Amino acid sequence: MKTKSKIILAVIFLALISIIVYSILKNNQEVIFNNQVIPKGNTHWHPNIKIIINNQSITIPNNIGVGTGKIIDLPLSGMGMSPTHTHESDGTIHIENKNPSLKPETLTLGYFFDVWDKRFDQNCIFDYCSNNGTLKMYVNEKENFEFRDYIMHDKDKIIIEYSSN
Repeated sequence: MKTKSKIILAVIFLALISIIVYSILKNNQEVIFNNQVIPKGNTHWHPNIKIIINNQSITIPNNIGVGTGKIIDLPLSGMGMSPTHTHESDGTIHIENKNPSLKPETLTLGYFFDVWDKRFDQNCIFDYCSNNGTLKMYVNEKENFEFRDYIMHDKDKIIIEYSSN
């Protein structure tokens, strides 16, 4: 084989390797949302939420995002239900999302309340607001101030407490 042919083959080979490496890196770029890396690909997480208002536990209904509340973003779950939903009334939130990087807010606690069609932010839970009491949120036993923006993770223990003045 002539030297010129070897050089041409080497250039073609390097070009192909470069294209392959570029494609891999491009498809694996991280998505950052609220300063956190959002996973690409299938996500199936089960955080748990408990809401306490004036020392009374509030039942989290079953089938939020399945048969009650807002049933939104169905293509993200691929199952005919919202990607963030409940099945049981034990406080387990099911996050079943084919690709959360397409819509990262589906991982937030605020999104769950949007699906439930209930008010929740740093000032209010339902109709109970901090101008008439104290609203606190804990994640895995630590006070958390992200409220709606909190990105839930598998096995999180979330407690939202409101106490009237």
